[in-house]
Amino acid sequence: MLNHHTHLLLASASPRRRQIITSLGLPYTIGVSPTDEEAVQALYRGPADGLAQWTAAHKALGALTMPESQGTLVVAADTTVLLDEQVLGKPRDEEHARQLLRSLRGRWHRVVTGVIVCALKDGQITMFGASQATPVLMRPYSDAEIDAYIASGDPMDKAGAYGIQNPDFQPTERIDGCYLNVVGLPLGKLTELLARFDVQPLAPHVSDPACPCCPWSTRSLKNEATHV
Repeated sequence: MLNHHTHLLLASASPRRRQIITSLGLPYTIGVSPTDEEAVQALYRGPADGLAQWTAAHKALGALTMPESQGTLVVAADTTVLLDEQVLGKPRDEEHARQLLRSLRGRWHRVVTGVIVCALKDGQITMFGASQATPVLMRPYSDAEIDAYIASGDPMDKAGAYGIQNPDFQPTERIDGCYLNVVGLPLGKLTELLARFDVQPLAPHVSDPACPCCPWSTRSLKNEATHV
């Protein structure tokens, strides 16, 4: 039986996800999955809001092939930005980042994060997954602000080409739901999935009325984390 002492393997290179998972107080290591995300996503044929969980599941399966996954619970996540049900990926270059930011300006879109927790024991894979969507309204930022933000380099590794609370750009006007889901790892969903393995967070419970679906999120995390 797995218990609250189980070690986690976070299958992600994202410093934002690392910061969020640290708040659970559980021991973890980092191991980047060898999965080719672009190839996996090219095979997907389902609805747009299922792409994130599909990709996260393949990341998790890839991580299970790594030696460091032995005896751990693998945690994988993927985040997509949907505008009019079209997936806005990470920018290919600065001009693409500019196009993405202009398309989002002054409009609502959805950020969907898929989360997977899985383990390999006696040759058998046990996997549980979930996804969460958060509507986000962007403010009417100017072209000059877009150019300055792109020059900072911050948007180039992020879905939709933005970080939710970049201290200078501050692109969003309103979010309607889970904040940490937009950052890239909804703790409410993650703790539910960990509970399926009889694993509970060890950090003190902190309620945040501004993000009711993520009871383990804190304002300090909101002040420090950035969108994946």
